Amino acid sequence: MTAAQRFTRKIAQRVSETRHVLRPVVRLRDQAEGLADYLARGDSLLDVGCGTGHLSAYLQDMYGVESSGVDVKDSRQVKIAFEHFDGTSISQPDKAFDHVVLSEVLHHSHDPLALIKECHRVARRSIIVFEDMPDGLLGKLILDVHVRSFARWHRYPFRPAPIGAYRAALQWLGDNGSCVARIPQPPEWFTVYPRVLFVYQIGA
Repeated sequence: MTAAQRFTRKIAQRVSETRHVLRPVVRLRDQAEGLADYLARGDSLLDVGCGTGHLSAYLQDMYGVESSGVDVKDSRQVKIAFEHFDGTSISQPDKAFDHVVLSEVLHHSHDPLALIKECHRVARRSIIVFEDMPDGLLGKLILDVHVRSFARWHRYPFRPAPIGAYRAALQWLGDNGSCVARIPQPPEWFTVYPRVLFVYQIGA
């Protein structure tokens, strides 16, 4: 294979990965597949900020978990158990779920620290977080534009918190649990805007 062919193939692969990430239904399926080592049949799971509900549905189908979702708006495209919530207060008792998952949610929250504390309260075993983790100026600018555009497009009923607030919430979670996995998510080549899967073990 020539250098030109290798370059062309590399570009084609990157374009394919980017399109993949930009298709939420496909991206959420990939996220679900990435949780095989952390979920088991019969586990209970709360999908916080569940959006379309596809992630919960995939997790139910793939692993036989008992999944339900909460969100500030009902945007479900599939049938899952669902409750509205105010973005911070979860109307469930302490340790009600084996697992709590937040998929690209924390950076959109108007109070990430309050939200993560609620997730910690209702989780028995783990909190699973998919997050965008840019460190450089350009990546943070992209994230800021994304958050503002998302809030406007979806008519989010609250004003999003400053960008740094979700990092503080993750730090609190790390101080009150054990981060047992930190796994880069595709497209890994887009280093200016990395996406990461975190799995935090909590409890005794």
